[in-house]
Amino acid sequence: MIRPCERGDLAEVAALYEVVMRSGRATPAPGLARYLERVLFDQPWADPEIPSLVSVDSAGRIVGFQGSSVRRALFDGRPIRIGCAGQLVSHPEARTRAAGALLLRAYIRGRQDLTITDTASDQVRRIATALGMQMLHLNCIEWVRVLRPSLFAHGLLRERRAARRRPLPIGRLLSAVDDGVTRLAPLAPPRAPHATTAEPLTPASMLEHLPSVGDHLRLRLDYDEPYLTWLFEELGHVTGLGTPVARLVHERGRVLGWYVYYLTRHGSARVLQIAAPDRDVGRVLEHLFHDAWSSGAAAVQGRLEPRLAEPVARARCATLYRGGSLAHARDATIVAAITSGDSLLTRFDSEWWLKDHAVDLSS
Repeated sequence: MIRPCERGDLAEVAALYEVVMRSGRATPAPGLARYLERVLFDQPWADPEIPSLVSVDSAGRIVGFQGSSVRRALFDGRPIRIGCAGQLVSHPEARTRAAGALLLRAYIRGRQDLTITDTASDQVRRIATALGMQMLHLNCIEWVRVLRPSLFAHGLLRERRAARRRPLPIGRLLSAVDDGVTRLAPLAPPRAPHATTAEPLTPASMLEHLPSVGDHLRLRLDYDEPYLTWLFEELGHVTGLGTPVARLVHERGRVLGWYVYYLTRHGSARVLQIAAPDRDVGRVLEHLFHDAWSSGAAAVQGRLEPRLAEPVARARCATLYRGGSLAHARDATIVAAITSGDSLLTRFDSEWWLKDHAVDLSS
């Protein structure tokens, strides 16, 4: 049986999630149930009409879970609801009964106008496409702008070796090497566009300047201050991804747009959102590169979106196909707005940053 998930289910859901997705132990991390409650039930846009779902077996045990994060948006000026299909887990004993596929099918058939995910595994992707979800192939591409080549390469090796042995603590040495190497003209560090300045981006300033960035687009999030305040605070809890950085970029008194990313010194900065009109997006991107460089990042990585294709190519970014981005809507024109670039729908707006392994769950 599939039914809506209730707060009282979260202890059992956390235990299932710990077994399937985390340590494999029956006892979950102390803060996991509270974390799920915070991001799925307590966020300002939580919607009882688009709930997370659980699959219950004949003995009344929860054997599957589909997380739901709801977003409010505007499409052609009318309000719509977006369901972000997040955590999908099923107990190994329930997989022969296709618990995961049935949960996802039930979720896609929900009351939301658009269903998206940015984190589908290969297995989930196969199930989702069989159920009618559409691969967003451009959004499945990740771009990478290397800022400090030695540190970036060291970071890749460190990730690969982490499970086997402790990596050598040579980050400072490689940083010094990169500082020397990048003085050469072909590898010169990125510079901020002439006459641009930046200030901290706040929920209030984002709302103030959102019309100039998004009102001409068919699809964009319908942000409000309570949601953005919650979101900025929640981003700060995901310390495993780095320190959240949000900047509003100006040029001679005119706002160009903004960016939001996670900064990791001597590691890769992970971009959540770049928002600007088409004519200004390149300069906002350049300012982001300069900001990340100045703060010690080894590289900047982000999801490719149609409006970023040209400035990312001009910046000589490498690209990787990651997969994982899918969408479904009964009104096909909503998905068409995403694939054509007539939208502002980014990782900032999806479940991508909801990474339990990057949050302190010790209490």
